[in-house]
Amino acid sequence: MIEEIICDIHGSKEMSFSCIHIATAINTKTQVGFFYSEAEEDLPQIAWCSSCEQYLLDNGEEWTEAFQRLADFKMLCADCFDEAKNNELESHIR
Repeated sequence: MIEEIICDIHGSKEMSFSCIHIATAINTKTQVGFFYSEAEEDLPQIAWCSSCEQYLLDNGEEWTEAFQRLADFKMLCADCFDEAKNNELESHIR
C-alpha cells in the first residue's frame, strides 16, 4: 500500500514524487516536460522533467547520486502529480 500524505490543497492523498523542476512548475503552469515511471505495486509514482531526462540520456541513464541531487525529488500528493502531468502537452512513460 502506498503511503498517504496530507496536501494543503487536496487533503489526504497517495504519495508521489517529482523532480524540483516539475514541482515548482505546478504553480507557474510552466511546461518543463514530464517523464514518469510506470506504476508499480506498493511504490509511489515518480516523474522528472525534460532537463533531467536529458541528463539521464547524457550519462548512461543511471540514477546516480549526482542525478538525484540535480533532480532534488519532492514529495507530491497524487492529485498534484496528475495536475503537473495534465499541464504538459505530452507526457512520456519510461
